Amino acid sequence: MPDIKIEDTVILLDTSRSMLRKDFKPSRLVIELQTVKNFIQSKLSIDMKDRISIISFGGVSKKLVDFTFEVDKLIKALYKIQISGRGNLHEGIAFALQILVEEMRKIGGKTSRILIITDNKLNIDTNRIIKLVNIAKGLGVIIDSCQLGGDEDYGDYSLKRISQRTEGEYGHFDNSKAIISAGKTFASKKDVKETYDYFSQDKKDKIAPLVSEIALPLRRPTLLDIRLMMGGTNKGQEKCQICHSVKSAVTGAGFFSEGRYCPSCDRAMHLSCAAMWAKRTEYKENVFRCPFCFFLLELPRAALKLIKGEIKEFQEKIIIDENEKSITKMILISNEEVDKIDSSCSYCNSIFLGDFKVFQCENCNAYYHEPCLEKMKKEIKACRYCGAKITS
Repeated sequence: MPDIKIEDTVILLDTSRSMLRKDFKPSRLVIELQTVKNFIQSKLSIDMKDRISIISFGGVSKKLVDFTFEVDKLIKALYKIQISGRGNLHEGIAFALQILVEEMRKIGGKTSRILIITDNKLNIDTNRIIKLVNIAKGLGVIIDSCQLGGDEDYGDYSLKRISQRTEGEYGHFDNSKAIISAGKTFASKKDVKETYDYFSQDKKDKIAPLVSEIALPLRRPTLLDIRLMMGGTNKGQEKCQICHSVKSAVTGAGFFSEGRYCPSCDRAMHLSCAAMWAKRTEYKENVFRCPFCFFLLELPRAALKLIKGEIKEFQEKIIIDENEKSITKMILISNEEVDKIDSSCSYCNSIFLGDFKVFQCENCNAYYHEPCLEKMKKEIKACRYCGAKITS
């Protein structure tokens, strides 16, 4: 009898404008959401230990909810969707892969899945798709796909080919009842021979080359974001969460011209501030981790031109901002207590295995591995979770 494992599934919801078409009554979007609800309810009735995360991808890619097994929370997240533009399939898959990789880092031995629901009216970057599908296959990530109407594309990297390549299922549906029912069918457990174990050294080495491929661009403010800003304070503009100002510390530009958001945590930042932060990381100069949720992000090459000769001034501003914050101490946790910690390191997001000393922030109770704490001190001299300055 096969070993049935816990599954982490990322649902990719197509929120392109084409989903408003009414050939599926009352609309493609409504049928898509009914299919997702059926999938969620069916999957979590099969195994309440399974978890689901939801990402929408249209003109804007956005995480609607992090991994959870709470049915009400997942269904409530569906009301956050925003219809916009035309989806980039490679961005949606890269987004899903990145959050699955982060979960693999925390604990291995699970089955990782992606479920794509779309009408296939998408922007396709074939070269990126090929790379991402090969990455998914190498990591053992299964990609299922449901297509609402339209013509089936039998190209080398069509939805059908993507699912076949990763040992997933593909379904093409011409009526509402069939695809809604498919939500239940796709919820069934996968029978896999091997699951990806991030902590296995030979497989862990596969992660490094993935950095530039699964990094996502910072998203531009949507019309809704702008409306919310106009109704708020700071003369209708948002504050960058890196320089803590409406105007860029580097260029002096306002948020309307330079403002961007992390697609994962929605924190606001100026392009120039993000570029300065990227300069201080270990990745490529245009690839960096979000300072707040550690999501891998990619800067447009043009943004790097904004920061020539500005590094010293930027670092001085960061130090000034840190001096204005509250202070904290890092407390060493005894070996006996480490095994009782029911959370992960707030720097690397990995669990505590007893291989390093563990420290806890006195101000916010966040935990850190000793090597992670040392890196954090060198980078920002403050707790990444609460922002309090670390005293010796």
